Amino acid sequence: MCVPARTAWLARDSTLQALVEAEHAHAKGQLAVPWFAFGFVAVVLLNSLQWLPASVVAVTIEIDTALLAMAMAALGLATHIGAIRKAGAKPLLLALILFGWLIVGGALINRWVPALLG
Repeated sequence: MCVPARTAWLARDSTLQALVEAEHAHAKGQLAVPWFAFGFVAVVLLNSLQWLPASVVAVTIEIDTALLAMAMAALGLATHIGAIRKAGAKPLLLALILFGWLIVGGALINRWVPALLG
């Protein structure tokens, strides 16, 4: 199973964000790494070493999909049209540009990376 880049970079990005936050707050020496990052790395190692039975992995993936759908629904339910109107057109334009970038970039990656890897 191939781990998507966004998943593989989660621990690294969380650590980098903690470093930036610590530097910004002048709290050097107190690295505030999110607690879930350690659990995430542990699960990645367990899965990569294939110590988990395939049935456990399959059920976990199904649960993961359901939880992700609930999280996306929660984001939508917490968003109000009034707040979007108040923010104005610039954030919506940025969202549209980023959406286009993701579509085009994803299409190019799906087209060219497999060809490069042979």
